[in-house]
Amino acid sequence: MSLMRDVNMAKSEYTVSEKVISKIQNFQEDEELFRYCTLPQILKYVECFTGPNIMAIHTMLINKPPDTGKKTSRHPLHQDLHYFPIRPSNCIVAAWTAMEHIDRNNGGLVVLPGTHKSSLKPHDYPQWEVDLPGHCILIRICHCLIRKEMTCFLS
Repeated sequence: MSLMRDVNMAKSEYTVSEKVISKIQNFQEDEELFRYCTLPQILKYVECFTGPNIMAIHTMLINKPPDTGKKTSRHPLHQDLHYFPIRPSNCIVAAWTAMEHIDRNNGGLVVLPGTHKSSLKPHDYPQWEVDLPGHCILIRICHCLIRKEMTCFLS
C-alpha cells in the first residue's frame, strides 16, 4: 500500500491527520479497505462491463479537501488508459464512489461523454489561469452530481 501526501496540505493549517493524506494506492492487501471491492452491490455492476471473471488491478482512494490556494488539488482531464495500458480496453471498468456529496463546486467528477469509444487523446497540464469550464467551451463536458455513497461506473 502507498500513502501519498500533498506537500502543501502538510504545510497548511491542518494538523497531521487524515486531511493531510491525499491518496492511498494499491490497498488490495488491506482486508478492511479491499472489502469495498468485494461488495456484491459493486460486483454485480462491474460484471455487466467485464463479465464474470473479475480482477482488481489497481485500487485507489483519493482525498480532495479544499485547495490551500496553491492549486495543487486541481487535476486535469485525462483518460485512465494512459496510466493503465491494459487491453482489451472494453473489459475495464472503474468504480468511483463518493465519500461525501460531490458537485461542480467542490471539485467533482467531470467526464467527456463518448471518449471511451475513441482513441487516446494527448495529455498535458492546462494553463490554470484559464478556468476549466471556459477552457473546455468547445467540447461537451458533463459535471457529475454524485450523492454521498453513490457509485459511478466508468468504462
